[in-house]
Amino acid sequence: MEETAKPESKKTEDYTMGMGKVNLIAVLLAFPITAVILYPFVLVWGYETFKAGKEAFDDYFLLVLIAGILVHELLHGLTWGYFANNGFKSIRFGVKWKFLTPYCHCKEPLKVKHYKIGAAMPLIIMGIIPSIIGFVIGHGGVLAFGIFFTWAAGGDIIALFMLWKLDNNIYVSDHPDKMGFVLEFE
Repeated sequence: MEETAKPESKKTEDYTMGMGKVNLIAVLLAFPITAVILYPFVLVWGYETFKAGKEAFDDYFLLVLIAGILVHELLHGLTWGYFANNGFKSIRFGVKWKFLTPYCHCKEPLKVKHYKIGAAMPLIIMGIIPSIIGFVIGHGGVLAFGIFFTWAAGGDIIALFMLWKLDNNIYVSDHPDKMGFVLEFE
């Protein structure tokens, strides 16, 4: 009787974190994020300028929050969909209701460099750029927007740290249930 060779299975390594832990770390990141962005603004423009702008931001907070969540996840989806072989057919959106955490999931592997770009896009577009603009023009409301959406990218910042040392040209798969990704290798 001839022995059939078993197909070699790929080995995987999870780079994931539970949503509870991600949310806790993201909350802790809010303090240094705020300090790094707010302190220079207050030195240059004064706290009253920030306070006046933040009060205007607060007036529209619920609208900004809802629209911002949608745009944040859409930025992930548009970017990952651009790089995915099957395009936007590979993108899925949802909410982890237990943690009140919206998400965007790519159903196919992406190169690390493309995954990083998609992970960073909301942080850059909604957090860093508005923070810089708010600082340059001395507008506390724009700065508050940038700070808030930098906080909102806490999970993305964690994912970027997890991706940091990986080769940009290897493929990772977005984990379907946890925050993070799976590295497949032979």
